[in-house]
Amino acid sequence: MRALLRFLRGRSDAWPLDAFFGRFANRTLILHEGLTLEWLTELLKVGGGGGHFRLNIRQPPGPQPTPIEWVVHHDILPLQLPLPLVCAVGTDRIDIRHLRVRGRVCHPADIAWILDDMRTRGRRHATLQRKDGTLHPSCDLPVDDNAYEIDCG
Repeated sequence: MRALLRFLRGRSDAWPLDAFFGRFANRTLILHEGLTLEWLTELLKVGGGGGHFRLNIRQPPGPQPTPIEWVVHHDILPLQLPLPLVCAVGTDRIDIRHLRVRGRVCHPADIAWILDDMRTRGRRHATLQRKDGTLHPSCDLPVDDNAYEIDCG
C-alpha cells in the first residue's frame, strides 16, 4: 500500500513540476514577504533587475494552486530559509540562496554577484534536484553564511 501511495504521490508531483520547469527554466525567482518600494525601485534600476520573477508568498495558494505556488509552498518554503530568497531555476534543479547579509536585505545590485557566486563557486543554501517526478532537497551553506566574493577581473 505504501508503495502505491508513493507512486501516486510521484505522479501528482509530476504535472506541476513539468509546468513549473517549462515556464521558469533558466530564469530567476525572488520570493519574499513584501519588499519596500525603495528596494523594488533600486531593483528595477539595476541592469536585468526587471527580469527576475517576483512572488510575494504572504497569500497562501488557492484550492487549485498554480505550478509556481505549488513548488514554492510545497518544496521551497518548508526549507525554512530566511526571506527573501533568490532561486536560480535550471532545467532540472533549483538553486536557492537567501538575500540577507548582516541581518538586512542586501542591495538589489548584489543579486548579480550572489547569482554568480552560486553558479561559479557552487555556494548556495539549498538545492532542489528533480528526480523521479519529485524534488529532492540538499542543504549546502549554513544559513548564517551569506558572504560572496566580487570578481573584479
